[in-house]
Amino acid sequence: MDTSTDPEAQNRTLKCLPVADILPFFLPKVLPCQVRACCSSTAEDATLDHLGECQDFQLDNLAWAIQNDLSMSCIDRYLRRWDAARIKQELCNPTAATIAGMYPILFFAVEHNSPELVRLLCRAGADPTKRARLLNDLPVLAYCIMTAEYNLSDTTDTLSALLAMGADPYDLPQDLWWNYLETPTRVGPELLERQTATHPWCSLEVRSTLCRTFNLLQRYHFKMASLLTRKTSRQKQVAAAFDMTPLFEIPFQIIGQRLAARTVQEWLMSHALHHIERPLVLLFTGPSGHGKSELAKRMGELLSLPLLKVDCTQIRFTTDLFGPQAPYAGHQAGSPLNNFLADHCGQKVVIFLDEFEKTTKDVHKSLLLLFDEGFYKDHREEGKLLDCTKTIWILASNKGEKMIQKYWDEHLANKPEYAQLQIPMDSLQRKLEESFQVTLGAPLTGRLSAIIPFLPFSEAERAVATYKFMRTLFNETRKPIAVEAKHLARHLYLNYVDDGKIASFLAAKYYSPELGARSLHKAVNTQICHKLTNVFLDHKEEIVDQMNDKPWDSYDVRVEDLKRGLKEITVKANGSRVVQKRFH
Repeated sequence: MDTSTDPEAQNRTLKCLPVADILPFFLPKVLPCQVRACCSSTAEDATLDHLGECQDFQLDNLAWAIQNDLSMSCIDRYLRRWDAARIKQELCNPTAATIAGMYPILFFAVEHNSPELVRLLCRAGADPTKRARLLNDLPVLAYCIMTAEYNLSDTTDTLSALLAMGADPYDLPQDLWWNYLETPTRVGPELLERQTATHPWCSLEVRSTLCRTFNLLQRYHFKMASLLTRKTSRQKQVAAAFDMTPLFEIPFQIIGQRLAARTVQEWLMSHALHHIERPLVLLFTGPSGHGKSELAKRMGELLSLPLLKVDCTQIRFTTDLFGPQAPYAGHQAGSPLNNFLADHCGQKVVIFLDEFEKTTKDVHKSLLLLFDEGFYKDHREEGKLLDCTKTIWILASNKGEKMIQKYWDEHLANKPEYAQLQIPMDSLQRKLEESFQVTLGAPLTGRLSAIIPFLPFSEAERAVATYKFMRTLFNETRKPIAVEAKHLARHLYLNYVDDGKIASFLAAKYYSPELGARSLHKAVNTQICHKLTNVFLDHKEEIVDQMNDKPWDSYDVRVEDLKRGLKEITVKANGSRVVQKRFH
């Protein structure tokens, strides 16, 4: 079999050097196996389809497809051409004689910074705990973190996918992430010697790279992964059978709310496993700005389900929610909810009714049959019955906020994170159910599958939530300049100097329990985004699209000490950054 590739890259790879000797490290360029004259190396989907038809499975072909940005659907087709057990064996125990076989296939997905590819390959059998033997057993998690320094990208979503698919956070030294608010630092010779004994790949140079690139949200996800119970083989089997494997990522998509995330996972899995032919109705309750909308949105995205959000603040009558019934005037237009149900008849969808406590008894009564049996008559066409048995209804309310806050203060506020996961919530959920029977009435409350409390943020979680907004700003300013579209504050690199310190400072100063995460979003806008704007506009050079071909303007963001013990956030220009390319 021909495994031709760049000779220089191949020679360099085969030396089996310590990682530190080849930093920055890039995977070798892989070419497809050309065993017939008809085979080409043109980087397009048709080439991989052809290779799948005329050749046996080749790991080099798969790695080549990933490196050349072939479509997910094409890569999925390629993997499905062979027996699933065979593909799992090939992905987990590749032939070392091939270029791709020298590295676990997930390294190529990480190099591409694609959480979608990570999910696809793990579902096919790739093992996220496999290491690169040629690089002193470098784990894929470490490689994922370090690549951010070379391509100035944010690899957090890819890292989260790896952790959700079973990567072990302890593959990295624990002191790098256990106290996640603290930026990891270089260590003395004695500790370094002990660490390299257990993590031989973690040399001084590698650790220094990790310290520079291991961001706060990633460290937080590592800590959360260490606290979560490992998924059993049966859980993985059931999730795969019902296309719910992405649900394992929910704890890594929101801040805090581990109880809520776990409960949602359990109800979705149970509903599917027992083939329950009626809607799933969940009520999310808790303080504003603490993840109710975010969890519903992420759940829909991860499961690739259509989602409709309905603002219930002005919903007073049945016609406000569903529109007038035929033949009354205006019935032809329906309503957003009515039309959504009609367009997705018989399909699994998510409907999010926000601020549901503001609705009336008339609205509650109109939902009883829908929540119970899952059937509904289209208001635009008299007599047309719609199948809504697969609908996932999520009702959001702030009604139980005070009760939840009291429970938090009495049972959870002073507990460490691992202990919070072990505190039973049954008594709180029973009290919430009694409260909602008064607010919503017994008939509607009785049709709720579960009432899920959303807890207040701890101090540490407030800082991490702040960093999520800092990360959003980082990613927005990294995008290319587009002068015609008026996207001007782009092609920038924001360097957060001690991200944990910045996020903790903003959270402590600006967090409002009433506004939740919204107060933290505002703090990032006023204290970082606004100050960045002022510094950005001080530059005299006019912005043009051609700047995208130049190094990135770099800005340092930090907490600076002022006189008399005061502190403030500063944003200062600091030269430029260059994306480092593959060496060959």
